Amino acid sequence: MSDNREFERADVRLQLNYRDATGGNFLFEYSRNISKGGIFIETQHPATLGTMLTIQFQSPETDEQLEVEGEVVWVNSLDGDSPNPGMGIQWKNLGEEARAEIASIVKAIAILPD
Repeated sequence: MSDNREFERADVRLQLNYRDATGGNFLFEYSRNISKGGIFIETQHPATLGTMLTIQFQSPETDEQLEVEGEVVWVNSLDGDSPNPGMGIQWKNLGEEARAEIASIVKAIAILPD
């Protein structure tokens, strides 16, 4: 996989819950990193490409509970070459408040310029 990323990633381990956007039970996992464009969720049971997810996590900056949507855009399978099984999620339909909060998290963790 190429490392040509549109957004700078910030390494952060956040507790999060996610589920298929159509409903069902929330699953508990952790993130490995976050960016203005998405998040990597560590899991041994990644969803299939194209799956829309509802993701909940608490901002380490403000303790605000965020609930956002994302799409699975790549997967590291447990049986693949990667030692880090999980899935890359691209944010979808972010409201301005959520977008600003995520940008604030990334900036604070990575100490990125505006």
